[in-house]
Amino acid sequence: MAYGIKENMLAKLYIDVLGLPKNGPEANKLLHFRAPTTSQGEAGDFAVIAYFVLKKRCTREGNLTIKEVNDFLDSVAMNNAGKQKDLVRKNLLHLITQSSALEQKWLIRMILKDMKLGMSKETALQVFHPDAPELYNVTTDLDKVCRQLHDPSVSLSEVSIGLFSAFRPMLAAVANVKQVEKQMNHRSFYIETKLDGERIQLHKDGDVYKYFTRNAFEYTQQFGATPLQGSLTPFIHNVFKPHVRNCILDGEMMAYNHTMDTFMQKGTKFDIKRLVDDSELQTCFCVFDVLMVNDQKYGHEPLRKRYDVLQTVFTPVQGRIQLVEKTEAKTMQEVVSALNEAIDNREEGIMVKDPLSIYKPDKRGEGWLKFKPEYVDGLMDELDLLIVGGYWGKGRRGGMISHFLCAIAETPKPGEKPSVFHSFCRVGSGYTMKELYDLGLQLAKHWNVYRKNNPPASILCSTEKPEVYIDPCNSVIVQVKAAEVVDSDVYKTNCTLRFPRIERTREDKEWHQCMTLADLDQYRKKASGQVGIKAPVHRP
Repeated sequence: MAYGIKENMLAKLYIDVLGLPKNGPEANKLLHFRAPTTSQGEAGDFAVIAYFVLKKRCTREGNLTIKEVNDFLDSVAMNNAGKQKDLVRKNLLHLITQSSALEQKWLIRMILKDMKLGMSKETALQVFHPDAPELYNVTTDLDKVCRQLHDPSVSLSEVSIGLFSAFRPMLAAVANVKQVEKQMNHRSFYIETKLDGERIQLHKDGDVYKYFTRNAFEYTQQFGATPLQGSLTPFIHNVFKPHVRNCILDGEMMAYNHTMDTFMQKGTKFDIKRLVDDSELQTCFCVFDVLMVNDQKYGHEPLRKRYDVLQTVFTPVQGRIQLVEKTEAKTMQEVVSALNEAIDNREEGIMVKDPLSIYKPDKRGEGWLKFKPEYVDGLMDELDLLIVGGYWGKGRRGGMISHFLCAIAETPKPGEKPSVFHSFCRVGSGYTMKELYDLGLQLAKHWNVYRKNNPPASILCSTEKPEVYIDPCNSVIVQVKAAEVVDSDVYKTNCTLRFPRIERTREDKEWHQCMTLADLDQYRKKASGQVGIKAPVHRP
């Protein structure tokens, strides 16, 4: 169930409802809840901040029943799916005015889907019924779990996938190229393109359609519940074969540019779930698996048979609904060549699948492997970039800067130091918690709040802007490793790094010795967007 509500929206609603001065200390606490405070336990926890703000202003006891709370939360989710922001606000307003501060603290955590209970959902479900975690992982439907497993003596020997019931899909495990033949038991395997879109499962029964994400959020409203509505269903309804009454398909929802005849990558800002009819981009469903046709379930059939069945379900239409192409291979060299080709085509990577594998919901691996440029050693030279911005962390990284905005210097005149820097990429991986903490301590006193209406003249950004910035002369250079440079209008350089990872801090370099635009231009001309792999590669 998707509420479509983040902390910022709740903060603004509370400020409005409570009549808080917009620049007052309590409003600032709500809006900047991730910023460290004297109480480290509060940093990053919006619900706790809201509780202390509300404590003196709310009724001591709420008067809503559990059913009323559930009904209102359902209304919030329904109105969010229907893009009825005014009704979402009205639903929230009712909850706020009828609840105590303590109740609202937990309502906020429910809405944000971050309960902070100190135990996992599996622990709670296990107490209810030994099979409850497995059923919930497959269906993500708590109501179904409670109804089917209310009797502890009833054993759920096999959980099946059902029509119009969301389930968590089977996932691939990260793998090493050198181990692929062993992991595939020295038998032939399939190679597919790994698509850079939104994992979606399509459920169809006649003229009724439903779409679910990998986390069981429903996006039927966006893609189309019937052949007469949505960004996809009207264009694919007539391509299903006449004998197909109902089916469940697994695949990737992609943004297809019909003018350029290509799929868009995530380096460009767009939301596949929000594409409109007049956009140059259109929704395309790329299907790679089938789990049910005409009430016949195929999850326990080998992948080779599922592929054969999939060929009989629909007629592919370019840019609307397509089969993910596969090739059969046997060797590591074929995997290396396929990965290189994927990089050349600006694709995310490749998948390797065992033809004998059965479909196991919510399982990772089990015959499915994924290979991205990020997972292969020696893909790209390290780049020396300057940290110019930061983003506050969440969860266990709350109260510290967890992601950095890195930049490249405008090429200065000979003998001078650079004075202007162009945003280039956002990096949030590659370092341990200790390294992150140490780097945070080093930069802590130099962070300033980034104001969009008054940005620093020395740091030029595009649409991606940091929450805080640091004057270049107070910053440090980090060595960043990545798969490749890709075009992107999100950063000032008009390009960015795919799969960036911080390798180390360059303590041997001063801030002004970072990479320049001239260096980047020279590097791109040399690399031409292509990267290499240490394993031998044979190209035609």
